[in-house]
Amino acid sequence: MNTYLERLLRRHRRIDRLIDTSKAHGKQEDLKLLKRVRLRLKDRIAELQRRNNPILRVNK
Repeated sequence: MNTYLERLLRRHRRIDRLIDTSKAHGKQEDLKLLKRVRLRLKDRIAELQRRNNPILRVNK
């Protein structure tokens, strides 16, 4: 599971770089798509981190 999380983190960083590049070139549609993918990855990463570290869960 840890290697899967690491792959997601690397992919998230790669998409961040692509977003920065797209901003420079003014590719708005590509930028929207990349941001959506990045957000889904971020949510998945957070979910996996909570599962691996139950202390990080917020008590409600």
